[in-house]
Amino acid sequence: MIFLMMIDTPAEKRKFVILYEKYRYLMQKVATDILRDCFLAEDAVQDAFMHLAKNMGKVNETDSVATKRYLITITKNAAIDIYRKRRVQMQKEIYIDELDEDAQLSYTETDVENSVLDVLKNLPVKYRDIFLLKYSANLENSEIAKLCGIQEGTVRQRIARGKVLIEEALGKEG
Repeated sequence: MIFLMMIDTPAEKRKFVILYEKYRYLMQKVATDILRDCFLAEDAVQDAFMHLAKNMGKVNETDSVATKRYLITITKNAAIDIYRKRRVQMQKEIYIDELDEDAQLSYTETDVENSVLDVLKNLPVKYRDIFLLKYSANLENSEIAKLCGIQEGTVRQRIARGKVLIEEALGKEG
């Protein structure tokens, strides 16, 4: 378990393993009840155990009611965080496939956002794809580089050049 590397003492490592074995299914149920998706719930439980590994000093006894409440609370918070991130992502998601040259975008929040989306739609494909992966899918530069089969420096360069193109296009409209 990778989490054990985050814990200093052998006693805390044993305590963590006991907590993991004893409460992981309960934590999975709590997260699944909130997220309604077992895979996202697994992520929430992993986030909760990450939090636990960083805060092992807050846990005194493995069998106490306070420990059980603490684990349920951090699991609920992790699940709610994932739920919120997914909700925001779903509201703002733009699919690359939908951004053909002939495609019409329907996005009705504000005129500014519409003009930004028009500019984004008219960006060269190599910049547009990087922008969508970075700002719509919220991927890190290293993840984008792996996905596109390019160097991370190339990703940074395309983002910088894309920003310049967007600023120029918005300057012409304004």
